[in-house]
Amino acid sequence: MRCLTVDDGRSLVLGKEPVFYKDQAVGYVTSAAYGYTVAKPIAYAYLPAEVSLGDSVEIAYFGRRIQATVTADPLYDPTMTRLRG
Repeated sequence: MRCLTVDDGRSLVLGKEPVFYKDQAVGYVTSAAYGYTVAKPIAYAYLPAEVSLGDSVEIAYFGRRIQATVTADPLYDPTMTRLRG
C-alpha cells in the first residue's frame, strides 16, 4: 500500500483506477480524496515493491493518464511533532 500525490494538484480520482509504472499496469487505487492539509489530491494504491518513494506513476482515469508521485506517509505530520505536542 503506497500513498500517491497527484502532480497537477487538481485532478481527482475515485478508486479502482489502474496505476501504471514504466507504461505497465502494476496496481490499482484503493481510495482517494482531496488532501486539504497538503493542498492536493491524494490516493492510496496497492503497488509492487519495485515502485519506490519518489517514483512517478500514472493513474488511468476515463481514457487519460494522470501523473502522480509515490510519497511517504503520513503527509500531514511526518515528524509527528503535532502528535507529541
